[in-house]
Amino acid sequence: MTQDERLPISLHPVTTHNWQRCIHLRLSPEQASRVASNLYSLAEAYVQPQCTPRAIYAGDTMIGFAMTEFIAATGAYNIPRFMIDIDWQGGGYGGEALRAIIDALKSEHEDAPILISLTPENEAARRLYERHGFEDTGQRFHGEDVLRYP
Repeated sequence: MTQDERLPISLHPVTTHNWQRCIHLRLSPEQASRVASNLYSLAEAYVQPQCTPRAIYAGDTMIGFAMTEFIAATGAYNIPRFMIDIDWQGGGYGGEALRAIIDALKSEHEDAPILISLTPENEAARRLYERHGFEDTGQRFHGEDVLRYP
């Protein structure tokens, strides 16, 4: 599929109508060991109201999941979860989804930095994040490297 044929990316709330599809999105076994499950993330969002779960769609198909939170004490956003279903990886959708998330967050608080973390050995995610403007902060949180989008 070429860039022109690629389905448009959009973000939608996770609702009673789509949450089951969300929890059935899949990663490779190696990736799954690095990311909390979508089911866990939805439970976390339920008890932590600062967390906003978002379904990632390509056209009418849910292809991924992200969870964001605004941390008022620091004035920064955090993206504690970001995943694209294994069947949709490798086609540029991850980058487009990340761009959509950044744009959505910047539309809410334009000057707020955005943080994202990853396990140190997750080089594919690091390349994706750095390609989209994230920079390594040199900090670690819960054993994960923290990157920052200005």
